[in-house]
Amino acid sequence: MVHYQDGGVPGRRRVLTGAAAETTFNDLPKIDFRRLYSNNLSDRQSLAYEMGVACRDGGFFYAADHGVDESLLDDTFDALKRFFNLPKEVKIEVRNQKSPKIRGYKGFLEGKLDPSTRGDLKEGFPMGEDATHTEQNIAITPSTSEPRIFALALNLPETAFDAITTHPMTNVRAVHYPPQESESDVSIGAHTNFCWFTLVCQSHTAQPALEVLNAKGIWVLVHHEQHTFVVNIADFFKLVTERYSTLFSFSPDEDAKVSVLEQFRKKGEVYGELGVGEYFQKRLEIDRMTHLDGEECEKKGALRVGGR
Repeated sequence: MVHYQDGGVPGRRRVLTGAAAETTFNDLPKIDFRRLYSNNLSDRQSLAYEMGVACRDGGFFYAADHGVDESLLDDTFDALKRFFNLPKEVKIEVRNQKSPKIRGYKGFLEGKLDPSTRGDLKEGFPMGEDATHTEQNIAITPSTSEPRIFALALNLPETAFDAITTHPMTNVRAVHYPPQESESDVSIGAHTNFCWFTLVCQSHTAQPALEVLNAKGIWVLVHHEQHTFVVNIADFFKLVTERYSTLFSFSPDEDAKVSVLEQFRKKGEVYGELGVGEYFQKRLEIDRMTHLDGEECEKKGALRVGGR
């Protein structure tokens, strides 16, 4: 049995073998995103078809030729390396415990999604639009058009989600995952994302680290593909389609209400609405509760990994 965090509560998936094993993916498809900007509806429909297949099969895919300047992506990674290589005492001056919006530096083991581990072996820096104007606009370029492609993939009018994405909630999270000290360590506990979809741009490493869970309950490695985004659908998309699936995050408007679409509703079932902002805040509070206090971390030696 594989365990993970789904919507802030424990989730699990049985490992299937033999006759019980489902047909599923063993690697991620790469999708040409140049069609995202085409004025030709048939181009956007063909993109929607490929995205729909990828989302139904696994919920993850590579977005290639997405229109984001490759040199800007390279510059962003250079800036991240410079920041994370700073001495610990410099980084903790902007620790996110000082921010009511949970923005700023988050040190090693200050998060713990999987209670069976000693904590998440990563350091990061969640940022808002004011802090990452250039990087935020880079990621927004493809993301603002994606809800329309998702609508086409669901055989809905292209503008079906326009009303709930006029002022979408977006954020950028810079994350550094160092080599792990032991097999019992994890960079981050298994989880689903609390947004509509996420764009992840990975740096090159000798050993792939990102993994996704397929329908058989098997973890599949996500290899580095230069200048591509790894796209995955998340909690809000799961809700509107009633699909159960296992970093730039894109969510509907904060005051939007989302519910299961009519075409996915089952006769006799009662469906409620979920407030996007309320749910987002709930997940943030759950994550905040997993943060160890900065002083407590240092007392326990939890920041030892990041002590440069």
